[in-house]
Amino acid sequence: MAQKVRNYSELVDYLKRRGISPQDNIDIIEKTTPEAQEDNKRFNWKMFRFTMFLWERIKEEKKRNLLSKTDTAKEVVKSKKYKDLYEAFNTTKLNPEKEAKNLFKLVTDPRQKPYFVSRYFVYEGRPGKNIPQDHINLLMKFPKSP
Repeated sequence: MAQKVRNYSELVDYLKRRGISPQDNIDIIEKTTPEAQEDNKRFNWKMFRFTMFLWERIKEEKKRNLLSKTDTAKEVVKSKKYKDLYEAFNTTKLNPEKEAKNLFKLVTDPRQKPYFVSRYFVYEGRPGKNIPQDHINLLMKFPKSP
């Protein structure tokens, strides 16, 4: 059973006792964290889809017409950007209806909520300008955190 660690100094002490070097720690984290792996094609494709979905929601919000998530997914899949990225990441032919349904299911899956974090998303055309977490929560209609 894993030892309970309550703070960083306890973690460092544990790693020292086990003889795990700092580089070994980094290697372990890199191997076990999908977002840390640049060549993780599946993860990257998922995050591109999430980004395009959020960008579409922002466009809708600016027009003061936030569509349902289903309709937003359909709009995203219709875009040229989505079609181009689909071809880059997939070998199968794009079926827009099926893909819109899959995108909707993916963005509404509760297991994906941890990926809708500000550090992963920037405003379209504004590199380095992260979308604030409150704005993401509003666009995705996530309940407020306590």
